Amino acid sequence: MHSGDAEAHRLWGAACERLNELLHQVTFEQLVHNIVPLKIEDHCICLGVSDSFFGDWIKDNYDVELKDALAGVDGTAYDFRFEEGYSPEEAVETAEEPDTRTAEAHVEAIYQTGAMPKNCNTQHTFENFAVGEENRYSYAAARTAAESPGLYNPLYIYGSTGLGKTHLLQAVAHHVACNDPRIVVRYVTCEEFLNRYVSSIGSKSLPEFRESFRNVDVLLVDDVHFLSNKTQLQEEFFNTFNSLYNQNKQIIMTSDKQPAEIQGLEERLVSRFESGLTTEIFPPGYETRLAILRLVQEKHLIKIDDDVLKFVASRISSSVRRLIGSLIRLVAYASVNDGKISEKDAENLLRPLFEEEQSSKNITIEAIQKAVGEHFELSRNDIMGSQRPKNIAEPRMLAMYLCRELTNHSFPEIGQAFNKNHATVMNAVKKIPGLCLKDEKLRRSAELIKRRLRST
Repeated sequence: MHSGDAEAHRLWGAACERLNELLHQVTFEQLVHNIVPLKIEDHCICLGVSDSFFGDWIKDNYDVELKDALAGVDGTAYDFRFEEGYSPEEAVETAEEPDTRTAEAHVEAIYQTGAMPKNCNTQHTFENFAVGEENRYSYAAARTAAESPGLYNPLYIYGSTGLGKTHLLQAVAHHVACNDPRIVVRYVTCEEFLNRYVSSIGSKSLPEFRESFRNVDVLLVDDVHFLSNKTQLQEEFFNTFNSLYNQNKQIIMTSDKQPAEIQGLEERLVSRFESGLTTEIFPPGYETRLAILRLVQEKHLIKIDDDVLKFVASRISSSVRRLIGSLIRLVAYASVNDGKISEKDAENLLRPLFEEEQSSKNITIEAIQKAVGEHFELSRNDIMGSQRPKNIAEPRMLAMYLCRELTNHSFPEIGQAFNKNHATVMNAVKKIPGLCLKDEKLRRSAELIKRRLRST
């Protein structure tokens, strides 16, 4: 990130002190908790927000106050702009002082032992995780791994984005660090692992890097699908995995795919990842979604009427992240409307999200089978049958792949719809991306079918 990060944090922190005097306490809480300072460029501070709605709301209602607060820090007139995609549920402190230490001192400082990892959100605890039928098994496995490290080893949690995988991973870090500070915990995204690996090579501190990840009791790695097609990184991760596994140290990983689904992942890593316990998180049902909304709103001073929460829970089902983002919109609106919001207000505010949700719900396995059959001039019986000539087998695999990508159905559910076992579906999902890379006609067919399905 930009070298001005530390300065951005200092400026925003000072501005918040001034905003605390200028704004109502409820509004101040919304601004502080939902904005992430990113960088400063040419007397303009870049602030991370969840989406354009929240950014526009701040601009429309508090433009003057925000600029006054920024100018009040040192008398310099600062402008501000927003970047979308920074969820308050995931924001972590990123500012760093200019680093003048040796490579060895730098590595030692980054990987402090016996404490909650600094890159974990303190709100991501087991207590703040809404448990439902869709995530109960993964929750129980993560909790057991936190309480009895090494029992499930490795633990591999997978599922679509925005369903709570990162929350569970960081909840393990929080639980372990709070209950036994002697245990060394490392939490890292796979991308961060790569960046630190490359940095250690450049600073000639590779032995220190390896020691920092192999001398731990619990290693938590988010988004391991990022290993895809990175041969050198896979080699490093393989050796780190083996070192910890042989010492019976707890390893927990998350991904949006099963190990066998990750394109370009070496077989030896697939084998290692599948050697322990693998669990899947599914999109939350209505009861779980409502529980999530009730749990998250407890953090806010403004309380949304339960009938409005039920209304939102009934309309948004694809992602926990989207559900929480919707609640933030409602709270933001209510904070400038005397703390009140109705179902009609919620309908108007969240209409674009509701329309996207409805569009995705219209796609069924049957619709995909029909669309693929029509495109390739095959009957639905051909798609669901057992014939294996290429002109049938390939469209059948494509249909299975699209079912996995465009619906929330599990491998066994898709297999049942095609009269196949789940392993056949997994194989199809694994093969199709590679076939599309080699066959431009197949790739175009896949994209055309997806567009047709999404437009109906």
